[in-house]
Amino acid sequence: MLKKSLIKKYLNLNSRIFVAYSGGPDSTALIHLLASINTKQALNIKAIHINHNLSEHADAWEKHCLETCSKLNIDSIVQSVEIKPDGGGIESASRIARYKVFESLLNEGDQLVLGHHADDVAETLFMRLLRGTGAEGMEGPKLKRSIGKGFLIRPFLDISKREILNYLENNNIEYIQDDSNLTNSFDRNFLRNKIFPLLETRWNDFPRRVNNFSSILKRRNSNYSNLIYEKYGDLITDAIDLKKLKELSDPLIADILRFSINEYNIASPNNKIIEEIIKTFIYSNPGPRSVVKWSRSDKEEVGGQITYDKGHIKISKR
Repeated sequence: MLKKSLIKKYLNLNSRIFVAYSGGPDSTALIHLLASINTKQALNIKAIHINHNLSEHADAWEKHCLETCSKLNIDSIVQSVEIKPDGGGIESASRIARYKVFESLLNEGDQLVLGHHADDVAETLFMRLLRGTGAEGMEGPKLKRSIGKGFLIRPFLDISKREILNYLENNNIEYIQDDSNLTNSFDRNFLRNKIFPLLETRWNDFPRRVNNFSSILKRRNSNYSNLIYEKYGDLITDAIDLKKLKELSDPLIADILRFSINEYNIASPNNKIIEEIIKTFIYSNPGPRSVVKWSRSDKEEVGGQITYDKGHIKISKR
């Protein structure tokens, strides 16, 4: 259930709070909950509205957000961005532009709060599954992680979209309906509008079921990670001893590669790339010209490459 206690549970109310406020239902519920806390306990809070300049309604949405913040007695920041898709599509380019703004505003200890919810988690997991992600990717978005000098916090991850809409309806709160969410040419919208409603007719509360699986996998991954680092920690590096690596089975090599790549904040390669790495460096005779490169098609994470150097395979960013 959507309550103020949810905010208090995950946020430090004594530190500065930024709210990513688009005007949509999720961020609207978030900002209203924070405003209700602010009336009784003065918070250092600011709303950030990003105008992507992609819709004919963009300026009207900006105006709506400014007026809402004024009514709620919350300071607001508006940033206008120019979206330039770079091979990853408009969705990805918009996200990258938003996060650049967020990072530029956060100082040490600041908190950025987003309205991502349980349905978003299910969508993200399906997207990653269809991209061929590994077990780590199926953990889903983190409740709290670093961003720039501060922290990104998602207090609604266990809350369904339906609960958010019920909260808004019960409290007569207006919000923006983004018409682009109805365009099924976007992969995420296709899942949201076509696939998930169908699954929901057969499996009630479908997103929460997916999230439960993600939580179980997260615990399993944590245990497995501890065991891998305990036994093979010397191989989890950006310069892996090829002779030692060849002594292991292919599945174990694949996991050591993934752990090593993740250590350096590089996009995790899919299974096809991992197989190519093993074929090139384990089952062939690699030399100075041997290289395997990869990137995320949506450009949301830095791509990587593996090369050969003096008996080691070297991991680096592209």
